[in-house]
Amino acid sequence: MEKQERRFLWMEYLLALGVFLLFAFWVNHGLKTTGYYGDDLYLWYCFDTEPAKDFILPMGGTKFRLIHNILCYLQLLLMGPDIWLMVPFNIVVNALIALTVFHFVRKLADCPYLAGACGLAYLLSHLSYYQITQGYGLMESAALWLALVILYEMYRYLNGDGKGSRRAYLAGAWLYLAVCLIHERYMVLLAVLVLAVVLKQVMTGKKEYRLLGWAFLSFAIMMGIRFWAMGTIIPAGTGGTEVTDTFSIKEAFGYAIDNVLYVFGINAGPIHLDGVEWQEVPRILRLTVYLTDAVLAVFVALAAAVGWRQKERRKEYLCNVVLMLVFMAMCIGAASVTIRLEMRWVYVTYSAALLLMAYLYSIIRAGGGKLPLRAAFAAMACYFVLILPVELFYRDHYDHLYFWNGQAQANSLADVTWGVYGEEIFGSEIYVIGDEWKDCEYQVDAFWRPYRTDESQVLPEVTFIDSLGEAWPITDRDKKIVLKADLEHNRYVDVTSMLKVKKFQNVYGYYEHDGWMDQKAKIRVFTGTSGQLRMSFYAPLELKGNETITVSSGGRLIQEFHLTDHWADLLIPVMKNQYVELDVECNFYSVDPEQELRGETPMAVNVVLSAE
Repeated sequence: MEKQERRFLWMEYLLALGVFLLFAFWVNHGLKTTGYYGDDLYLWYCFDTEPAKDFILPMGGTKFRLIHNILCYLQLLLMGPDIWLMVPFNIVVNALIALTVFHFVRKLADCPYLAGACGLAYLLSHLSYYQITQGYGLMESAALWLALVILYEMYRYLNGDGKGSRRAYLAGAWLYLAVCLIHERYMVLLAVLVLAVVLKQVMTGKKEYRLLGWAFLSFAIMMGIRFWAMGTIIPAGTGGTEVTDTFSIKEAFGYAIDNVLYVFGINAGPIHLDGVEWQEVPRILRLTVYLTDAVLAVFVALAAAVGWRQKERRKEYLCNVVLMLVFMAMCIGAASVTIRLEMRWVYVTYSAALLLMAYLYSIIRAGGGKLPLRAAFAAMACYFVLILPVELFYRDHYDHLYFWNGQAQANSLADVTWGVYGEEIFGSEIYVIGDEWKDCEYQVDAFWRPYRTDESQVLPEVTFIDSLGEAWPITDRDKKIVLKADLEHNRYVDVTSMLKVKKFQNVYGYYEHDGWMDQKAKIRVFTGTSGQLRMSFYAPLELKGNETITVSSGGRLIQEFHLTDHWADLLIPVMKNQYVELDVECNFYSVDPEQELRGETPMAVNVVLSAE
C-alpha cells in the first residue's frame, strides 16, 4: 500500500472514530452516574477496604475474573471521587468497540458506508444500557470486544493460508483464555475454536487438528486457574444462584428464542428486564420492526441466491456463515442457562449479527452484479434508517429497568450531598425523611467512601425521621443536612434551608465577618439548647477606668459591665431555641471615627458570640 493510500485510510478511520464519539455522546445524552449503586457500590467497597492483591486476585469466591479485576482496579483508581466520569469513560470504550466493528466490516465487505452504518447501529442499540451506565459495564464491554476479535480471528484463520492463518488461530486461542478471565460466560467459545479447524478441512481439505492443542491448552489453563482460585470449575449463575441448581431445558429453550427475537428488534422479556414489553410498543413501531425484519429476510434471500449460483465458492460461503452462526448460537446458549435473560447478554450476539450481515453483503458484492448489489445496498440502507426510531423509543423506557430506580436514587443522593456540600459532608449528620434503607449500616458505611480524599475523614451519620420537626432546629454552625425522599420520582430533596436558622443576625452595628461592633449595635441571636449566651468582648484601647458595656433586650436591662481589663466575658441566661434581640451600647470607642466609620457610630469592641 502506498504512503498516500495509508494516509487516506488513517483519515478514514479517524473520521469514523470522530463520528462514533459524537453519535455515542448524543444517543446517550441524559445518562449519568454520580453515585454508586448495587453491584457497583459493593465493587467500590471491596476496592476501598481490601488490599490490591485481594481485590485483583480473590480466592475462594464464586467467580474469578482476573483480567476484569485488573481493568476495574485501574479504572476506579484513576477516577477516584469523580464518579461522573464513569459514563463518558464507558461511552468512549464503546465508541472504540464501534471502530473495531467498523474495521471488521470494512475488511469483510470492503464498503466503508456499510462499515460506518454497522458501527452506528452498534452504538444505537438499546442493548447497551448496562455497558454505558454501570461500572460493571466495563466487564461486559471488554468481554464483548474480545469475543468479536476471536470471531474475526477464526474467520481470518478459515480464509487464510500459511503462517498468517496459523497466527490468527493462535491469537484466537490465547484471546479465548483472556475473555474467560473477564467473564466465564464465554467459556462456550471453545466450540467455535474447535469448529474453525473442522470447517478448515471441509473448506480446503487441510487437516490442521494439531492446532486444537493450543485451544485445549488455553482451556486447560483457564480451568486450572479457576480450580486453584475457587476450588471448582463450574460457573456460578445469576443473582447468587448456581447454574447446576437452576438450569431448566424448557426455560433455556424459551430464553434462546427470546435472544433471537431481541436481535430482530422485538422486546421479548418482562418490563423490568427490557424497559417496555412488546405489547406496549406503539403499533406503528411494531409494524416498523416487522418491516425491518422483512427487509432483512429479502437481503438474506438475495445473498443465498447469489451465493448458491457461485458453485466454486459455495462451500466457502457456507463454512463462513456456519462459523458465525455457531458463534451466535454459543453466545445465545450461554445467556440462556440461568434464571433470567438480560438484554446486556444479547449485545454480543447482535454485534456478531452485524458482522454476518457484512459477510452476506460481500457475497452479493462478489458475484451478484450491479442490480443485486444495488438492491442489497438499498436493503441495508432501509434497515439502518428503520431501526433508528425503534431504538430511540426503547431507550426512552430505560426507567422501567430493574436497577434504574435505585441508580437514579443513588445519583440524586450523591447530587444533594457531595454535589452540594463537597467535603463538608464528612463528619456531618444526615436526616432522611420518608425512606429507610434496607441495609442501612452497609449503605452508610459504603456510599460516601468513594468521595473521600483522606481515610481520616469521618463518614456521615444517617438518621431516619418521620417529620421535619424531628430535625429542627439547625443553625448555620451545625453540620446537619435534612433530605426528603421523593420515591415517586426517585430523588432526594434537600430541605435543610427550610429548617436552618442563622445563629447571629445583624440588625445594625455588628460586622460578623471580622467581629467588630459599633458603640451602638442591635443583633438577633438564636439561643440554642443550653439556655446561656456567652459574649466575649475585646477592647483594644487604653483604659481610663470608666468604660462600660450595657446589654439590654426590649428596653429591659440585662447586664451592665465595667471594664477592668481589655477582655470581658458575659454569661447571660436566655430562653432556649428561640431568637432574642440584644441592644449593646458602649460609652467608648476603640477606632478613631476619622480613620474608619462603618455605621452611624464608631467601632468600639471586637465580639465573639456563642449560644449552644
